[in-house]
Amino acid sequence: MTDSSIARSQVPQAGVAIIVGEVLWDCFPDRQVLGGAPLNVAWNLAGFGLEPLFVSAVGDDDLGNEILRRMREWGLSTDAVAVLPGVATGTVAVTLEDGEPQYEIVRDVAYDQIPVPRDSVLQSIKKRIREATAAGFPSLLYHGTLAYRSQRNRETIHALRDQFAADGDLNLDVFFDINVRKPHYDVAWLDDLMPGAGLVKLNEDEMSDLASRELSSSNDRRAAAHELLCKYSSLKCLLVTLGADGAECHLSESSQTNVSGGSEPISVAAPQPDPLIDPVGAGDAFASVMIAGHLRKLPVEESLKTATRFASQVCGLPGATSDQKEFYRIDFTEDPHRVPDD
Repeated sequence: MTDSSIARSQVPQAGVAIIVGEVLWDCFPDRQVLGGAPLNVAWNLAGFGLEPLFVSAVGDDDLGNEILRRMREWGLSTDAVAVLPGVATGTVAVTLEDGEPQYEIVRDVAYDQIPVPRDSVLQSIKKRIREATAAGFPSLLYHGTLAYRSQRNRETIHALRDQFAADGDLNLDVFFDINVRKPHYDVAWLDDLMPGAGLVKLNEDEMSDLASRELSSSNDRRAAAHELLCKYSSLKCLLVTLGADGAECHLSESSQTNVSGGSEPISVAAPQPDPLIDPVGAGDAFASVMIAGHLRKLPVEESLKTATRFASQVCGLPGATSDQKEFYRIDFTEDPHRVPDD
């Protein structure tokens, strides 16, 4: 019997994910939910059976201690999460307007002061990446844009990107997730962060920012994607989320080996969430599956289909993640209910 499950009792060989950025509490009118896009991604990857290193910071307070407890309980390493005395753990007030989440994000919190992990942690993760590289698997450094709002974090993100890029023994890509949270965003940051990025995830509006023009059709998106892939030599994969219309993947010419359709984007439809509770974390869910597929060298087309299904599944949660392991047993087949063949 073949098993195409992304989560297995014995984890297959794969690359290593380093996830950098915010961890916080999403405060809904009736509950508090652990969140932050990078934390959501790291949490999901751990649910899939991978062992990401999460780089962030929390306050030395009850909310910070609860984050560390929850991470350890889930099996996530806290080795690269700094505890900062006298600084509050991050919080966000979340409300839903016409079904879309709106965020009121508190400034000057712990995740605005993320330090570079201590040398022993970096050497340990580099060892794991070298082992993955020797086995033929790519690794990945993920970050978004919200944490980039502070000067301290800009220095940390660039220090990590530069340090790993400078080590020729490491096969490591940068996954840049453009998460616009106005006013905690400046389009000028894209000029700093796009160079060196191998995989980029964004939505239609964010793609318009990146292309510096309005994109009103699929042909406009295709043209803009081609321009961006030509402009940034490091860019291998441009992932565009389209909400209820699904998602598409634009690949550079060098990444199109074994992909049908040549230079055409790979497009997939989005399943209707059933039930639909809230869409918070859907984009992070999508990114998590694409990262897991990349680390395991799985076909892009199948990863894209699974990513949209899993994002739809997360829309049925009260929040962005689950603490039920069974939730993360998803299948890389077109029919999620299909029984694997003998």
